[in-house]
Amino acid sequence: MSRPFRVVYMGDSITFGQYVAPSLRWTTLIDERLRAEFGGTTPIETFNRGVSGETTRLGLERFPTDLQAFRPDLITLQFGMNDCNCWDSDEGLPRVSPAAFRANLTEMVERARRFGAREVIMATNHRTLRKKHMPSGEEYEDANGRYNEILREVAAEASCRLCDVHAVFDAMPRQQLVPLLLPAPDLLHLSGAGNHVYADLMWPHLREGVVAALPATESAR
Repeated sequence: MSRPFRVVYMGDSITFGQYVAPSLRWTTLIDERLRAEFGGTTPIETFNRGVSGETTRLGLERFPTDLQAFRPDLITLQFGMNDCNCWDSDEGLPRVSPAAFRANLTEMVERARRFGAREVIMATNHRTLRKKHMPSGEEYEDANGRYNEILREVAAEASCRLCDVHAVFDAMPRQQLVPLLLPAPDLLHLSGAGNHVYADLMWPHLREGVVAALPATESAR
């Protein structure tokens, strides 16, 4: 029997789907669309490897078990919301510096491709409603924006597909954004409605990626 087409979703709590039912997570919604469109002819296996609170540094450390072991045909990368954050214990430094964030993303792409990924989809992070200043003195959203720009640059340099989630959320008026996020004091994680919007944004890139990767996958079987 031939090996299924494998998709791995790598990321933090936004990929994991923190605080929402599994059936409402954007990865679950994508799974349903993948199987509806391709499942009739191609067996599809998907693996949600999002871990709440993680940075790219922590995600890279678990690459051998959570990505490389599966030898996926396609992966998604969603990191940065924790990397750009600052804790009091770090005296104003980000959890992961911009330079290290860039290097970690680049290595993730290289490793994914070495272990079989024909398509890599990188997502920027959505705009939040957090306005409180971090220990660095910077507002969270300003830091989020800077790290999103790094994501865009790495995606271009590494020839990844880019889903610019931030650009879409950033263009929304506040009244449209509010129901897509969990209420205060959270104001960051996606609600069920937010997961639906996220899935709608990611789906065209996933679909195109699967179509592009399938011929090579079939010939390798």
